[in-house]
Amino acid sequence: MRTLLAAILTLIPAFAIRTLSASDELAKPNIVLFFVDDFGARDLSCYGSGLYETPNMDRLAAEGMRFTDAYSAYPRCVPSRVGLLSGKYPARVQFESDQRKGKEHHLPLSEVSFGEALKEYGYETCYIGKWHLGHEGGDPGAQGFDTVIHSGSAGATGSFFHPFSVEKGHSVENPIASQEGDYLVDRMTDEAVKYIDSAKAKPFLMVMAHYAVHTPIEAPEDITKKYSKKLRKAGVEIGGKNNDADFVRDRQGITKTLQNNPTYAAMIEKTDDSLGRIMRALESAGVANNTVVILTSDHGGLSTRGLGNKRAVATSNAPFRQGKGSIFEGGTRVPLIVKWPNKIEPGTNSSVQVTGTDHYPTMLEITGAPLRPEQHVDGRSYLKALQGETYQRDAMFWYKWQARPDSTGDTRALSLVDGNFKLVQWIDEDLTELFDLSKDISERTNLADQMPERAESMLQELLEMEQTVGNLREKGRLELERRLERTKQRPSAKP
Repeated sequence: MRTLLAAILTLIPAFAIRTLSASDELAKPNIVLFFVDDFGARDLSCYGSGLYETPNMDRLAAEGMRFTDAYSAYPRCVPSRVGLLSGKYPARVQFESDQRKGKEHHLPLSEVSFGEALKEYGYETCYIGKWHLGHEGGDPGAQGFDTVIHSGSAGATGSFFHPFSVEKGHSVENPIASQEGDYLVDRMTDEAVKYIDSAKAKPFLMVMAHYAVHTPIEAPEDITKKYSKKLRKAGVEIGGKNNDADFVRDRQGITKTLQNNPTYAAMIEKTDDSLGRIMRALESAGVANNTVVILTSDHGGLSTRGLGNKRAVATSNAPFRQGKGSIFEGGTRVPLIVKWPNKIEPGTNSSVQVTGTDHYPTMLEITGAPLRPEQHVDGRSYLKALQGETYQRDAMFWYKWQARPDSTGDTRALSLVDGNFKLVQWIDEDLTELFDLSKDISERTNLADQMPERAESMLQELLEMEQTVGNLREKGRLELERRLERTKQRPSAKP
């Protein structure tokens, strides 16, 4: 009898542990990362757009938290995605050139993505859409995502309309079937809705990485006509041409100053519809109250072109300066909205600074997964901000090694944002710029000569950060050191 009782007692702890584990699994929140391409910080009505209609994104902000000072890890597609997936500043991972050789991938397989981290923690993982980080063998399936749908190695789809052509030399993993009249944003959303229904029994991570609103600027004609009518009614000239009257010359290029492109507006509406359908799918699946939805972008909107370039551009990021490709705020500022039912106070705003590397550790903390500090070394979790705390993030670093003056009118630069102050060291020009973003969000007043001590300390911090990150060629590092010495030798500005 005693033997039987002892046997029963030994079983109780094991049963209790299994029950607790199952309960924990159910408690793990799902995560939907809604990642929009080339989507500017002012391309939503809840961020100040007077043209673009984004009712579902506005609803997400009303039910969650809107960040006012969110940044990308880099102002271009590939490095920003490297920062997002790895939790590292892109310069730690990529070479100075963004062109890999042979079968090398932009995101090396040695990097442990947040997809891998959450998969190891028991999550079902799905990646839909633009990847742009590797060719065959370097696709999302090799970086921790169980389900991969229409994930391309190219930076854009050939067309948003059937048959969704692919750029020469690139591939698409598990391409979506389509027929005449299909629009890629809609078809990707169809697949996302199906996935949510199939994965609802287990905790899941779904990355919805839209090719929109990247070029080619294409949208259904009826919606485009709606925005043309809206612009005419407002007395605003219809834009989207290569000679729009609102273009102004900036130091490094030609920048658009008005949001008046009806086709781009229609693309945004279709992307907003996608978010609405996903939110309704979460409700239909009965998992909306246990799902964190994160909406953000890879960098600023396409608003600037080179001085000799005649192409049309998509949008305006004003009052932020310039756009995609630029180290100015228009290139690095992005929208960020997070909804987490019963955890985030609805309709709140946060001024806590966040950058693209920060999503990795935040998602781990949200789910309770173990942190990986050796991996997401440059990420800082913003969970405390989601919980309503206000604090100052430590300085954020950018090394923008790409220069495309003919395309998007930008040159190479190093930059540091430390609280309200931003320092830019232009690599190819003998110029250091210091801005007070709290007073000069358009970055027009260079304070480097007026505040030499501040400029010196931030240059020193920038140099120290670069030395830990690496990647700056020796010539560039020596030049940075010389400029720091010249700054030290300047006389202090008179009070």
